[in-house]
Amino acid sequence: MDDVEAVLAKHRVTASAAIPSPAYLCFTRLRFSGTKVLTGVTADGIKVERDAVTRVPFNFDWTLSTGLHGIGSDENLRGKSSTIKVFMWALRGRCDLKNEVRQWIDHVEAELVIDTVAYQVMFDVDHARNHAPTGTLTRVKPGDAALTVGVFEDDDQFEEVMGSAMMAALRLPPIAGQQEGRRTQHTWPTYAGALLVRGDNLQFLLGDVQWAGLPSRLLSLFVGSEWAAARAEAKTALTVAEAELARLESAASQHASAMSVAHAEALRALEAARTRVELLSATTVDISAVTRAVSRLSELNTQMANTSRLLRAAQATLTLASSQYTEEMKRRLRDQEDAQAIRFFQKLRPTVCPRCATPVTAERFAEESAGHSCSVCTTDLASDAHTSHLVEGDSALHPEQTEPGPVAGRGELDDAAELDEPVNSVEALITARNNAQAETRRLQGQLTAVETEIASLSAELDANQAAQAAVAERRDAELALARAQGAADALKPQAGPVGPDTAMMDAIRQDIEVLKAAEKLTADWVTRAQSTWLAELSEDVTTLAREFGFSNLTRVEVNGGARMRVTQGGGTNNYGACERGEQLRLKLATAVALIRQGRSRGVGRHPGLLFVDSPGAEEVAEDDFDSMIEALHRAAEAADIQVFVGTRHTAELANLLGEDRCRLGHGTHFVW
Repeated sequence: MDDVEAVLAKHRVTASAAIPSPAYLCFTRLRFSGTKVLTGVTADGIKVERDAVTRVPFNFDWTLSTGLHGIGSDENLRGKSSTIKVFMWALRGRCDLKNEVRQWIDHVEAELVIDTVAYQVMFDVDHARNHAPTGTLTRVKPGDAALTVGVFEDDDQFEEVMGSAMMAALRLPPIAGQQEGRRTQHTWPTYAGALLVRGDNLQFLLGDVQWAGLPSRLLSLFVGSEWAAARAEAKTALTVAEAELARLESAASQHASAMSVAHAEALRALEAARTRVELLSATTVDISAVTRAVSRLSELNTQMANTSRLLRAAQATLTLASSQYTEEMKRRLRDQEDAQAIRFFQKLRPTVCPRCATPVTAERFAEESAGHSCSVCTTDLASDAHTSHLVEGDSALHPEQTEPGPVAGRGELDDAAELDEPVNSVEALITARNNAQAETRRLQGQLTAVETEIASLSAELDANQAAQAAVAERRDAELALARAQGAADALKPQAGPVGPDTAMMDAIRQDIEVLKAAEKLTADWVTRAQSTWLAELSEDVTTLAREFGFSNLTRVEVNGGARMRVTQGGGTNNYGACERGEQLRLKLATAVALIRQGRSRGVGRHPGLLFVDSPGAEEVAEDDFDSMIEALHRAAEAADIQVFVGTRHTAELANLLGEDRCRLGHGTHFVW
């Protein structure tokens, strides 16, 4: 039981019901004002020049009660239908006025009563905002202060405020429906549409639309079946669930078909890939040898790069060492030449000064021999330094000697140890140069060997270029085979249902079984409950239709689908096969009978308000129209309901109802 209630709650199906009692709606006042802009006619409706424009202020104010009220004009386009549309605008929040008429209206006030609770709708028309209604809905209970029910500033808000307030006050449930498999709800505009009977819209017995079996649902609700709303909800939920299941099953079927085609294509691709791999496997190419050659070639290229770098470094070292050795030998040669020149000039014994021819004395020779000064210019002699330079130069020119040779002069006897440093410096330069030469030769040989091996491997690979292409092609083929195998495995049909939302489809199938049972059960309850009421309704409709002028009518039968069988003159037809004048009388009789039945039994949902627009347009003679209006007047008075009739039969309205209960445009005059 809990599972069933959970399914019903999920699909928004009410699991309980109560016998409805009607709430009655009645207008007590309508007032609207503004300025008409008339073209081609005067304020009295007299035709003038086509381009003449007349601005006419108006202030329509009508105090109302229950019973029949008339709105009429002797000519068309004088405001009778517009007056009814202003009533409906204030009642349901939706405007059906033509744009030019809506532009004339500046302010609207409507007062109405639902049972004992008074409501006032008051709004201005903001022409600067596309003629948007801006106002309030106020409620006043007896003995209480006024309470603002809602505020609105545009058409949508107005309709929403009136809809929520009227549905609650009149105790009307939303009417469940569906469109293209999606859930919808009919609310106050739908109910309000059933309150209007128009002479040019008679194809449906109740309401003004056939959408989703709406007339039958309205009939069940107006008759007062307590399970009518639940039945509509169950039927709607069932239709929506079946549509959703059909959509999912179609998607699953398409998915399975697509998967089957895709799997077949995957198998063909797999076979083609396998054949290609087998053909390429028959080649005599040694893949391992080629792979090793490619790998070794990569290693050799790296080794050659490293060896080349080391060789360049060794060559730079050799160049530097050779340069340093050459510079050192040049310096030593210069020193040796200087020392030898000094030794030569020291052995000379000049007798006169080579510049001024002054004789050199014996004393100066003696001083020179003592090593103090030159015998010619008396300059101190530095024979040790000269001798040292001479010895150093000799050693540099002959680095293989470990001992200095004899040098003339005072420096010849200096300690040979003083000459070790320059001799060792030259040896170090020679050693560095020799080492650099050896390293360069070694690296050059290593590089030559690497280049030789690279050339050999490159030649081998060039010779087997076709083999390399075959290797790459085989690898690609093996990869394609693996991919084709994976695709075939993934697309292989699985056991059981195939496609998206399998679990959801199973759940919906279970819900559908519950909803079918709920729809059948509530349909049985509604049928049993309203069978007696429909029989009584059929009798009332027959009686009223005869009073309205359908004189040869034998009987009517109204069924639960809001269909009517009409027997007249010995034949039986459906409502739709009747003449339009007959349809008008039958539809009007059905609406009044529903209201009277609700009044008499205290069961039902019809608000007890009715608008009839242009009934005389449908083949109604004046005598018949008088009879119909009189009968409608008696029915409205007897049931204490409010009915508005808009017609061109102004004289009949005035004679029957009196001027106070009418708003008439006599002759060419306008209603307002």
